[in-house]
Amino acid sequence: MLMLKLSVHMLTALSWGLRLLLRLAARYHDLKKRLAREKESARPMKKSCLIAVIAALAAVAGALAAVAVYLRRREKELDEYERLLFGEDEAVPASSEDEEEPAGTEAGEDAAE
Repeated sequence: MLMLKLSVHMLTALSWGLRLLLRLAARYHDLKKRLAREKESARPMKKSCLIAVIAALAAVAGALAAVAVYLRRREKELDEYERLLFGEDEAVPASSEDEEEPAGTEAGEDAAE
């Protein structure tokens, strides 16, 4: 009788163990399928997407360059306005000052000779 009970318990334990192994094998198989699907779906970027990204970056760079040029011109205008308000009686625009400097240096050279 004892042998019969032990045999039944052993068969029950073995059946539970087999069920557990089957479930683990099924999960392993599902995981393997998922990983295979992810590898298949991992496609390289399309050329049109790459071109769109490059175009967006070029637009941002152009906008930054335009802002830099605007700020530089605005700073020159403010310097000229400041000279008119607080400074010299002879307010000369910044662009004409640049032109006069080489002429002044030539006149200085002529006087030295």
